[in-house]
Amino acid sequence: MFIFLLANPYFVNILLAGYDKETGPSLFYIDYIATLHKVDKGAFGYGSYFSLAMMDRHYKSGMTVEEAIDLVDKCIMEIRSRLVVAPPNFVIKIVDKDGAREYAWRESVKDAAVPSA
Repeated sequence: MFIFLLANPYFVNILLAGYDKETGPSLFYIDYIATLHKVDKGAFGYGSYFSLAMMDRHYKSGMTVEEAIDLVDKCIMEIRSRLVVAPPNFVIKIVDKDGAREYAWRESVKDAAVPSA
C-alpha cells in the first residue's frame, strides 16, 4: 500500500514532439498521471474540445507546413469564437528534422503601453 501526502500538487498534461532520423516525427500525449500515448494530433485544456473536433475533420497524414498552419488557424478561430475564456494570444511552433522553432504568433491582444506618471 502507498500513501502520498502532496502539499501544493501540480497536475499537468504535456504534448511532447520530437524527430528521430530513423522513425521520423513523433508526437506524444502525456497526461497528469504519466500515461503516455503516441498520437498524430493533440490538444488539451478547455479549448481541446473544439480543437480536436476540428482536427478530426481536417487533419490528414502527410500535410504540408502550409496545410498544417491553416488547420492550426482554424483551431484558433474556433477557440476564439466558442470558448468564453479563450486566451488572447497563441504561439505556433514547429518541430521537424531541422529542430524546434517558433513559427508565428496569432495575437488578438497586444501589450498596451503603460503611461508614465
